[in-house]
Amino acid sequence: MQKKLLLFILGAFTLFSFACGGTAVTSGGTSKIREIKPADARPLVEAAYSQFIDVRTPEEYLAGHAYRARNIPLDTLASNLDQIEKNEPLYIICKTDNRSKQAAQMLLDAGFKEPIVVTGGTEAWKAAGLPMGDKDPVTTSVRLDEATQKALLAALEDERQAMAMYQAVLAKFPDARPFANIINAEKRHESLLLPLFAKYGVTVPKNELDAATMTVPATLAEACAAGAEGERANIALYDGFLSATKESDIKDVFQRLQAASRDNHLPAFLRCEGGMTRGKGRE
Repeated sequence: MQKKLLLFILGAFTLFSFACGGTAVTSGGTSKIREIKPADARPLVEAAYSQFIDVRTPEEYLAGHAYRARNIPLDTLASNLDQIEKNEPLYIICKTDNRSKQAAQMLLDAGFKEPIVVTGGTEAWKAAGLPMGDKDPVTTSVRLDEATQKALLAALEDERQAMAMYQAVLAKFPDARPFANIINAEKRHESLLLPLFAKYGVTVPKNELDAATMTVPATLAEACAAGAEGERANIALYDGFLSATKESDIKDVFQRLQAASRDNHLPAFLRCEGGMTRGKGRE
């Protein structure tokens, strides 16, 4: 009797969860794949730091895609895993949701923690009247003050500078860690900043940095020491930005980028500087 009562309560709780718009969980291979309705997914995928990928073909994507979704076709996903952060929620969309579930299972098998499928795919997203395309559906009337504009520009320049230097180091020391890992994080950092430029109408400057012109230290240990010093400077730079920035979405991205430098990149460079070259830098 007690067992039947427990099963009834669990079943009722599950139905209640779905009625309240919670994410569903479906079986996918040997793992569980989370699902979320388009309307519930919208505020999550529109966060400045969100990961939202469309796994349809480029032709399908160009014909119309959910706002903020970026295209990584299913047949190229395995070769582009370095573009995705493993430890952060990742939302996946396709036409309906078949390819999304395949992509989610592929990512789970590769060690990604939270691939979440948008149920019904792009067709359901569009049917729900949710924004499509690359243009921000909400045109902001906020004009950034000069200090915040300069902070955005300086942040982008700093991330690009780091990426060019790490490319130069890797040209001299191929596959050297932690540079081989951290450079992928720097690519993602730039992608977090660029939507803010679009939202607030700040012109994105052309990237004129050339890794071939960078001066690289003589040894890997010296390169790691220089990397550690650069990360310390980056942390201090964001301290200044955060004290002068009022916009919550910009502060959110700045805090995220600073935390990556403080909690992941700097410790990785310090390990490398001390001779522990197996340490991996993560975003």
